[in-house]
Amino acid sequence: MKLISTLLTIWILTFATSSPAIAHTDGASAIHEISKVDAPTATLEITKDPTGGFNVRVLTAGFTWRPEMASMRHVNGEGHAHVYLDGRKIMRIYNQWFHLNTFQFADKSGEQLVSIELVGNDHAPYTIEGLPVGAEQLIDVPGDEIRPQDPTSWKPLSIAALLVSSLLFSLIALRIFTRKRSQA
Repeated sequence: MKLISTLLTIWILTFATSSPAIAHTDGASAIHEISKVDAPTATLEITKDPTGGFNVRVLTAGFTWRPEMASMRHVNGEGHAHVYLDGRKIMRIYNQWFHLNTFQFADKSGEQLVSIELVGNDHAPYTIEGLPVGAEQLIDVPGDEIRPQDPTSWKPLSIAALLVSSLLFSLIALRIFTRKRSQA
């Protein structure tokens, strides 16, 4: 029985983590609506990295980066940022510099919008009249710097692996069951 439990646990852990993960959920249950006068500002400086991707600097005013307070209580004017590529959240950042690895995150080549959204420690976005506080800039992603395959093409492979592991699990369970019956 212990062997079956162990195999079942391994099987669950293998397939619970086999699909590509989304960056993070927002985790926010509120927004931090602020006045334009009190609002932090952000601008982006994006340069092409010669080895691939882009180096991004987020210049802020009226905002304090507080990585040690991530997921903690809100303190006005503090927090981190969420990064989006063409509207899809790809990561959190905790200081003004990050590398945008287009090979990891870009689904297509060509012009794409990089945007950052300033958020409080509690992940809730800072907003002015309902619009997020942040910055955005277009980048041009070269064709040789994108993911080599679409994640939907992983689905047949995942299904095949699931079937093979299910068959293997069933055979082992059957073997254990018949061995116990023959001993009784």
